[in-house]
Amino acid sequence: MCMDNRKEKLLTMVIESYIKNAEPIGSKFLVSFGDLDFSEATVRNELRALEEEGFLTHPHTSAGRIPTEKGYRYYVDQLNLEKSHISKNDYKTLTDSLSEDIDYELSIKNLAKAAVELSNETVIIAFSAEKVYYTGLSNLFHKSEFGDLAVVANISHVFDNCEDYVEDLFAKVEDSPRYFIGSENPFDEMLSVVSARFGKEGMIALLGPKRMDYKYNFGLIKKLLEIM
Repeated sequence: MCMDNRKEKLLTMVIESYIKNAEPIGSKFLVSFGDLDFSEATVRNELRALEEEGFLTHPHTSAGRIPTEKGYRYYVDQLNLEKSHISKNDYKTLTDSLSEDIDYELSIKNLAKAAVELSNETVIIAFSAEKVYYTGLSNLFHKSEFGDLAVVANISHVFDNCEDYVEDLFAKVEDSPRYFIGSENPFDEMLSVVSARFGKEGMIALLGPKRMDYKYNFGLIKKLLEIM
């Protein structure tokens, strides 16, 4: 769908601020830090409209707003992800994790650990639908979204049965990286996943909360695919 430039700018500001701070975003914050050329009253009206259209919601305990799954999907669809990249230092971190002295699978596992270090997210490597490795799960549980014990238990159950969920994702994943946001992925609606195939039957997936850094993580997955 099309959205006018003012709404799109505000939605982007809300999402990118929420990705960074994990705090609901209000009109005063946007006016103070957004270098906007319209009034706070206009911002309030536009935020209300974005909420009515399903792109934002607002927690009961806050006057600020946070993105919905629909909001994240619109945001990601507007990004030019093919231009996403990582720094030379981050690329060096990835390549330094590789060694010619170890076998292929261990080398890929080391690469996954380096990606976890750089992204502060969780990485799953499926060498096949039945042979699955994951690392960085503790990163999820340190995010504010996953502080509730029931949520932790649910996510833990997913990873206890990781092969089943990976098999479901396998059917959707292509050679090029693609995002699966919230209910689009089989793991949990609180997560976003960027995933792609590698080799003859391999798959890599990077998982995090829906407020993950979509630009950086896409660039990271692209670079991993080049190295793998």
